[in-house]
Amino acid sequence: MRQKQEAGALENETVSWWSWRPGIKPRNAFIIGGLLSLVALLLLCLGLFTLIFGIEDSVSQPLQVPGIVTQHRANSGDGQLRLWIRLHTTGFSDEVVPVVSEIEFHSIRDGDTILLDYSPNLHILYALEGNGQRYVLPNSGSSGIFVGAVALLLLGSVLLLYPAVLAYWGWRDLYDRRESRCEITGKVISLRAAAQTRAGRPGLTPRPTRTWYGVALSFIDTSALEQVMTFAIREEVYKSLRRGDIVHITYSPNLHYAYVVEPIEGGERAE
Repeated sequence: MRQKQEAGALENETVSWWSWRPGIKPRNAFIIGGLLSLVALLLLCLGLFTLIFGIEDSVSQPLQVPGIVTQHRANSGDGQLRLWIRLHTTGFSDEVVPVVSEIEFHSIRDGDTILLDYSPNLHILYALEGNGQRYVLPNSGSSGIFVGAVALLLLGSVLLLYPAVLAYWGWRDLYDRRESRCEITGKVISLRAAAQTRAGRPGLTPRPTRTWYGVALSFIDTSALEQVMTFAIREEVYKSLRRGDIVHITYSPNLHYAYVVEPIEGGERAE
């Protein structure tokens, strides 16, 4: 009697369909989580190397590359002043077009041979030397490099957390799928079919929309850790269930992927 009262109370409550456990196949979770984790690790490595090389470049002597100024040009769109400089050094582009201030623009003439100061590791151009003067290029400080490196580290850290857990859950469910499958009996308290509501883009062929089907169960077995759990199910299973059905479900312990959902004959059914 008490279990029926609790089940009735749960039916009247709003079911939360959001969950950290997506209910997808373990193999798909392992692949998706693994690929996203690799991307996150790549961002972390890129940010770490950029930070290390940036610190080393800030205390190292510049790498000086000779070049010949071939053209002066003022951009009518953004108003920035640029120099066209031709290089003949292996490992560098044939021509660079740095943004300069008015001092460099008027002090350096076409045909002048100048030295370009590059950071030794990251090869970032930050100064020009010519006519006995050294001109630091605008917006060429190391602060931007450090900000970019920290941004890559933060982005990689954020992207790594959940995909790594997702890949771990998928691997565990794949490795122990026979021994650790969970089986439990519950009552269907809600069903959901979530279709795509955003209008598709116009085109020659319409894009197919995919509907997500879910079921919320109130567990009858007192050994369940949660009173209500939600699962993603196939369309045919969704159409065969009704609210109030008693079902037996077999699911993976980590991702909560539903392997089998079997209605129990003679189970209670709501009107």
